[in-house]
Amino acid sequence: MSHSPLPITLACAALLPLCAASLRAQAPATPAPASAPASQAELAALASIPAFTMRDGLPNFARMVANKEEVRVSYFGGSITAGAGSSKPEFCYRELLHSWLKKQHPDTRFTPYNAAIGGTGSWLGAFRCWNDVGYQRPHLVIVEFAVNDGGAPEPEVIASMEGIVRQLRLNTPSKPDILFVYTLVKGHLDDLKAGKLPPTMQYHEKVAAHYGIPSVVMAKRGAEEILSGRMSMEAFAKDNVHPTDAGYAFYLEALKPFFNQVFATPAPATAVNSKVPAALSPKAMEKAKLVSYDWTTLDEGWLGWQLSSASQLPHLAVSNKPGSTISFKFKGSQVGIYDIIGPDTGNLEFSLNGGDWQKKVNFDKYCLTYARPHATPLVQNLDPSKEHEIKIRIAAEKPEGSKDIYTRLGWFLVDGTVEDPNAGIDPLKRIDNIYASMKPVTWTAPEDRWTNLERTREKLANGPAFTMVLLGDSIIGDTSASNFELLMQRDYPKSNIKKVLSLRGSTGCWWYKDENRVESYVIQHTPDLLIIGGISQRDDIEAIRSVIHQSRAKLPNLEVLLLTPTFGSNTSVMLQNYTLKPDAKAYPYRANLQKLAQEEKCGFFDMTAPWWEYIKSSGYATDSFKRDVVHANARGSQILGRLMQKFFAP
Repeated sequence: MSHSPLPITLACAALLPLCAASLRAQAPATPAPASAPASQAELAALASIPAFTMRDGLPNFARMVANKEEVRVSYFGGSITAGAGSSKPEFCYRELLHSWLKKQHPDTRFTPYNAAIGGTGSWLGAFRCWNDVGYQRPHLVIVEFAVNDGGAPEPEVIASMEGIVRQLRLNTPSKPDILFVYTLVKGHLDDLKAGKLPPTMQYHEKVAAHYGIPSVVMAKRGAEEILSGRMSMEAFAKDNVHPTDAGYAFYLEALKPFFNQVFATPAPATAVNSKVPAALSPKAMEKAKLVSYDWTTLDEGWLGWQLSSASQLPHLAVSNKPGSTISFKFKGSQVGIYDIIGPDTGNLEFSLNGGDWQKKVNFDKYCLTYARPHATPLVQNLDPSKEHEIKIRIAAEKPEGSKDIYTRLGWFLVDGTVEDPNAGIDPLKRIDNIYASMKPVTWTAPEDRWTNLERTREKLANGPAFTMVLLGDSIIGDTSASNFELLMQRDYPKSNIKKVLSLRGSTGCWWYKDENRVESYVIQHTPDLLIIGGISQRDDIEAIRSVIHQSRAKLPNLEVLLLTPTFGSNTSVMLQNYTLKPDAKAYPYRANLQKLAQEEKCGFFDMTAPWWEYIKSSGYATDSFKRDVVHANARGSQILGRLMQKFFAP
């Protein structure tokens, strides 16, 4: 790329201010007075801009809505998608659209995901695409980065937008449909009344046209109100950027005709494969990713797994010791850092491939007043075919105005590949290596844990084979990712232990019980033990009972183990009303699940208590065991895996 992107700064506060330097000039502290109405010629030029361009449309989204399936929608953008400027969250365009879709199609379950971070554009978006969007396996991704990409050169914007599109279409299992939306800032008005899109929207449109992605110029609807004189810019957006409630309402009005046409077009009978032609950019960021610092080599001056003040960085490696070094090798075209900077932040030095140390200024004037997440490149325009080694260290000199020289590092940004330090080794050794860096799990399983699991105990001890099915959501997936069956195999050498993972994200037995889904998710695997868990059961005890009955009708000797929830949001009822033992008043689901186990003669593992007690006593931040606000990382999975091992231990 011919231009290094501006360092990206993100506000931790709820206001999520737009921080790109190119926008500060467009957003004065005192709103400008309403301008005079545009001329008839200018209004006609504005009218000539298409409100939306359908291109290949949203065929799979439309098909799923027509079939009344659950539809997961991810909103991927900056502070406008986050809802900055609205008086309440429900008045931002994201929430308005969600409510409108539900009203238009009440039999379809729309599940929204907010993947917006204020002050960020598509450059950081390409790096966080998988963690924040792809992992949720959405069916529709609405992308809003045109405002925050303002000021960046065309090659850079196309490379990062293509990176997002190609990651979604090539790497995301759900192969989502994609929609680009373009929002309004005051600086766009001159281009719009001249009958043309602002430059960044034009760059996005080139990507949209190349991949057949539809786009909606939401900015046009607001511009019509402002340029006609019916509304002042201040009434639309007090700071000339972030809409008021009235401004967001016009964004919804801009989206309605597009979605009405989507639904008016006959939906395809089967899934449509979206096209992935050769990239427009030779530097399309389709390999951009977040790389955890625990894949790197940290010297003893760093302290890992520390508390983070920002959800985007679940935990941090922290140091204020001059010369403390982190290093790792990667193959790719660019590398950067994603950290938290504030009043006590210091600067860094970095070295590429053994070269001279170069200074990286990390402290700025905004650090004086608040701490915030911050993303910035270190080195760009590298040969992507070659392996490189990057080293960073704490600079000794304290920046003027800073209270110290701290670095709080959450992620490395790598456009390329980084080898997992545990890749290629024996899976059992890999999980033992991860666990070796953790405080041991000391929980002791209750003596009555084998109640209603007598055949399981016998088959594990004496073989010759034992099969278990794990049924649930992505939290059950995290439990499975611990490879706890390898630990059980080590404990039970006489039995050939097989684990089958049957999951669907954000799904519980309320879904598995219908349309004979138990047949494919459970019965066809002929398990000896069915394990049901996760955080997506909706407290629906009768749905779990139905799955148990359906499974045992076909497999009379099937034993069932019920797990109480783990992980999920730190604000969940499970944790807000936590008790050491299941308590029907504090959190009914745990107690009701225990009662169900007794009634249906199932095994019961109150996993919530030992999991949460371990985290509370670990000495580390809760989120240091997560890869996002909900799910376990490799260390978090090992807590679950070691608990499962101890539950099943001889």
